[in-house]
Amino acid sequence: MLTVQYDLKRRDALKGMFIRLRSEEAEESIREDLNRLIEEVGVVGFLLIKQTLIHNDEDVTIEDARKMSALDLQLINDDALEQSHPISLFKQENALFQSTLKEVWRLLTLLEEEEQLDTIEELQQKIYQLGEFHKHYHRKEKLLFPLLERYGHVQPGRLMWKNDDRIRASYLGIKRRIEQFPNTNIKFIKKRYLDFQAMFMNMIYEEEAILFPIVLAIFKDEEWKAVAVESEAFGYAMIDVEEVWKAADEQQKISEHSNGSEEHFRFGGGYLTTEEANLILNNLPLEITFVDKNNVFKYFNEMTEASEMMLVRTPISIGRNVANCHPPKSLKKVMALMRDLIAQRRTSESMWFKKNGQYIHLTYKALFNDEGEYIGILEYVQDIQPFFELPEEVKMGLSPIVE
Repeated sequence: MLTVQYDLKRRDALKGMFIRLRSEEAEESIREDLNRLIEEVGVVGFLLIKQTLIHNDEDVTIEDARKMSALDLQLINDDALEQSHPISLFKQENALFQSTLKEVWRLLTLLEEEEQLDTIEELQQKIYQLGEFHKHYHRKEKLLFPLLERYGHVQPGRLMWKNDDRIRASYLGIKRRIEQFPNTNIKFIKKRYLDFQAMFMNMIYEEEAILFPIVLAIFKDEEWKAVAVESEAFGYAMIDVEEVWKAADEQQKISEHSNGSEEHFRFGGGYLTTEEANLILNNLPLEITFVDKNNVFKYFNEMTEASEMMLVRTPISIGRNVANCHPPKSLKKVMALMRDLIAQRRTSESMWFKKNGQYIHLTYKALFNDEGEYIGILEYVQDIQPFFELPEEVKMGLSPIVE
C-alpha cells in the first residue's frame, strides 16, 4: 500500500480510464473498471494513484480528475461529521474562500468598467480577507501532513506543499498590484487574477476530493483530537470556532508520569530531577528545538503557548523527518546548512528578521559528544526586540514591585 502510487501497471490502468472518460465512453463501463481497481488497491491507494497522475503525468489534467470524481463520489463520505470536526472546519473555510474569490472577480470587473474609490476600497478589503488562507494552509501543512507521514505517506504533502507555495507567491503579487490602485493596469491584474483563481480552486478540489478522504480513512479519533487541539496555534480563516472537537465516545484519560523517588541525573556541573530540568528548559527566554542524528524532530521546549510562539511548533510534528518540516522552496538551503554543520564547516549559523514587530534571532548549532560523535542539531530562537529598547543608562537595582 505504501508504494501503490508507484505501481506502473495500475497507474496506466487509471490513466486509461481518464482518457476513456474524456472521449465520452459510456460511464457504466468505466465505473466497472474503476470499482475493480478500488477493490484491488483500496480507497487510499486509489486516491494516491489519482493524485500522482494529476501532478506527474502531462496527459492527465485536473479537469480529467474532476470528471472522474463524478464516478467515485462514494469514496467521500463525510456527511456524518460534526460541524466542529477539523475537516468540517477546513471545508467551511473553503466555501468562504470560493465566495470571496468570486466577489474579488466581480469587483475587478466593476473597476474595469468604471473606476470608483469605494469599489477600490472594497476590493482591497476582500483581498486582505482572502489572505487568511495562510492559516488554512499552515494547519494543513503542520498538522495533517505530519500525521500522514507517520502512516508512510510522504508524497501527498510534498506535492501539495509545492502548489501551496505557488499560490502564496501568486497571491502576494496580486495583492501588491491591487494595493497600487489606481496606478496599475486593470487588464493585467484580471489576467493574473484568473491564473491565481484557477490555482486556488484546483487546490480546493485536491483537498476535498483527495486529501480529506485519505485522512478521514486512516486517522484515528485520538489523532483528530490532537489536530483539533493544536489547530488553535495556527488559527482559522474567516470563521469563528467556539468549541474544540471531541470524539462522540471520548473518555477523559489522564496519563501521569510520576517519579516518586525524585531521582537526580547529572546535568552540566550539577544534578537535577527530570521535573527541575523540564522547568528550567521551559523557562529559558528561548524557543529550543532539537533534531537528532537521524534527522528526526525530537524535542521542543514549551516556554509559551503554541499560538504565542515565534516559530510555531506542536506535538504532532514530533517524530517527523526534518526534511518534511520545511516548505519545498527552502528545503535545499536547510539541508545544505545541516550538512555544513555536521561536517563542521560551520560551527553555527545565525539569522535574524522582523516578525509582527519583533526582531527574531535564530541560531542553528550542531552538537557533538566528548568522543566527537554527531548527536544532532540544536535550534534556538529569541525575541531580541527588548534589547533594542533598553535605555542608555545602566540599571543595577531592582525594579519596583507593582501592587
